[in-house]
Amino acid sequence: MPLPLLIALFLAFGLDPSARLAAGPMSWSETLTRTGEAVSGVLAVGLFAFVLGKVIVYRIVRRGRASSRARRAYALGIRAVDVLSVLVYAWIVYDQGWPRVVRSGFGLGDPVLVDDALIFLPFVLAQLAGWWGVYAAEGALKPSRGPVGLGRYLTLKARQSLGMVLPVAALYGVGSDLVRRRWPDLAASPWEQPLSLAAMGIVVLTLAPAFVRLAWPTRSLPAGPLRDRLEHLAHRLGFRCTDILIWDTNQAVVNAGVTGSLPWFRYVLLTDALVEHLGPHEIAAVFGHEVGHIAHRHLMYFGFFIVGSVAVLTSLAVGVADPLPWLLPGAAWPSWLAEGTVASDLAQALVFLPVIGVYFLVVFGFVSRRFERQADVFGCRSVSCGRLDCPPHADLDGGSLPTPEASPLPLCPVGIRIFVTALTSVAMLNGMRPSAWSWRHGSILKRIRFLETLIDRPEAERRFQSRVRRMRRVVAAALIGAAALAAVAGLARQP
Repeated sequence: MPLPLLIALFLAFGLDPSARLAAGPMSWSETLTRTGEAVSGVLAVGLFAFVLGKVIVYRIVRRGRASSRARRAYALGIRAVDVLSVLVYAWIVYDQGWPRVVRSGFGLGDPVLVDDALIFLPFVLAQLAGWWGVYAAEGALKPSRGPVGLGRYLTLKARQSLGMVLPVAALYGVGSDLVRRRWPDLAASPWEQPLSLAAMGIVVLTLAPAFVRLAWPTRSLPAGPLRDRLEHLAHRLGFRCTDILIWDTNQAVVNAGVTGSLPWFRYVLLTDALVEHLGPHEIAAVFGHEVGHIAHRHLMYFGFFIVGSVAVLTSLAVGVADPLPWLLPGAAWPSWLAEGTVASDLAQALVFLPVIGVYFLVVFGFVSRRFERQADVFGCRSVSCGRLDCPPHADLDGGSLPTPEASPLPLCPVGIRIFVTALTSVAMLNGMRPSAWSWRHGSILKRIRFLETLIDRPEAERRFQSRVRRMRRVVAAALIGAAALAAVAGLARQP
């Protein structure tokens, strides 16, 4: 899930400003004024992105090519657009009282899901405005992939960034509304949110493959040598999936993914550009990387981590009703900062937004990067022949060789180099610098260097796997302990 989208969902529903901001009627003049302010905020995001895109296009045209400096400027600019979108949305929700505008000004009250959708709409529009602004810049950076119309471009971006998340948010909104209407006592309980988040996590883990097919343009990998190789590899690794899909991105993305925790309802996705530009051995290594996420149960752990973290952070946020006196006790705060005011809600958001951002960047990023390396090792193993002294290297999935009894096999030097070649190709085709750092994946260069340290050193891999297992246990224990403390604190706050 993109981090800006996660923060926006927390802003909209995690801190629940609607309980305080929906009270009291709102005149049509005030409704129109606040709606106009929200629209101006969305347009400001689009204008900023448009100016950024024009500057990057000007640099590319002046130099006659897309330099690495222009690519770095684009990457930094995209991050700036994301940050601005979140800040503008926070202003719309808290300063403009957008939940009150939706429920009181528009006269909607509290219908199932409709009010939630309208509350979240300004962030979606801000995202679309930002993508519109950088449309020309992205086309200039990737001219070899052919022209893409603005409508198709925005549709692809929306499906890739929002398509998987918004159905989940809709399910959560419908479930919360139904619980509040059917079991009001449970809705008022401090256990309601953790339980509903846990239920949502189970639903997501089960139905994620369906969301993928609905949200992203995909098609089955056609029959042929590549599909035969991947199916043979899956059988050799004991991996089951519903289908292997080509993810159509108009040659814009070189990547792969896996979705679905249940073996009989699971898909592996390979982007069109990946299938087009990588060789069969490299594609098999990337496929093995995705299988590694399932073999090590990363998806289930991520589901547990995200649901548990959101539950804990939400409990903490709700518990701090008046954040400024909590931060500086004894200070004389003016009446406009009293509990229940818009300013108090905005201050509460400003207190917890950095906490949320730092938490996910540091803790979730740390866990995710270790899992990526673990999947990298599995990708190397999936194309290894098991001999520490190869070459010659045996291609176990491309011919008539029998399937080894012990599979996956130990790492071999050629298997590691095949996966390293695949990583290098993915970075180059995506226009990434190998040293560029990603909070979820680390840098390609560091991943490659780590894998190279494992050549002819099986004991180094065993130590790494042991460290990852310890990390999983420590993080899980800390999260369960924090959830228990938050639950106890919630019970203590009950009248």
